[in-house]
Amino acid sequence: MECIREIVEDFGPDRFAFFVYLGLIGLAIISIIGFFLLSWSWITAIICVLIGFVVWRHISLKREHPRPQTGRHWISRRDPSTPSTAGLPAVYFLYILGSGGHTSEMLETIKRKFVPQTNAHRRYLVTTGDTDSLARVTKLEALIRHCFPDSRAGTLDTFRVPRARRVHQPFWTAPFTCLSTAVHAVNALTREPDARPTTAHGNQFKYPHVVVTNGPATGFVVCLVAHALKLFYLAPQGRLKMVYVESWARSRSLSLTGRLFLWSGIADMFCVQHEALARRYHGTVYVGIVAARLAPPG
Repeated sequence: MECIREIVEDFGPDRFAFFVYLGLIGLAIISIIGFFLLSWSWITAIICVLIGFVVWRHISLKREHPRPQTGRHWISRRDPSTPSTAGLPAVYFLYILGSGGHTSEMLETIKRKFVPQTNAHRRYLVTTGDTDSLARVTKLEALIRHCFPDSRAGTLDTFRVPRARRVHQPFWTAPFTCLSTAVHAVNALTREPDARPTTAHGNQFKYPHVVVTNGPATGFVVCLVAHALKLFYLAPQGRLKMVYVESWARSRSLSLTGRLFLWSGIADMFCVQHEALARRYHGTVYVGIVAARLAPPG
């Protein structure tokens, strides 16, 4: 009941996620009824059609991913060649924070690549109970507001989801916690930010343009939900672009989450920070060191 109460409170004025949940429950009820009423031949045929549709949609979405060579060429460009997003009505990023080192690297990446824009919104996805990451986000945003006291700092909000898997958690219980993360992720990926009024291009902030994650299992579950939303036409194909940035600490092999992203192919861009990894794993993009802490001036 506590989980249901939290989800209802998170809906806010936007009820899109509610109808998604309602549709899933209805689909589950119809599936259970059909299991008892239909013959095995019909059940097998329906399952085969569903699997075929999912495979076809996955391949279609994967074909839209930028090629590694193209991604590297764009990333390596310098201004003024880099495309400007200042003229767009909305620029919406969703950052998935892990904990500890994952959070440090993500916030360092944001600091290095931050561009002040009034049309920008940043949503930070934090796992429940991770007060340290929330404190670090507050500190980063205070720094941004100090550097850009006007509206160029954009807007922000935070969203909490249950952690997909805790340290030393038994693997057999992980599917249940991952399911809880996935349920909350639907709302986090589709709720319009309260900070962007509908009178000022608010409807353009319905879905994040880019979802960025760098390694926690929660990030993979959230991106899997984002992929499913596009898979079943519940979100526009041009939104929820997923960027995975492998940890700077990974210089010789990929992390477990990295291998899941590479195997599944759901990330639109798979970035590594060491050239040796890019040579070893096909489909990755070497972007240089983007998450290591910068040396202090002087």
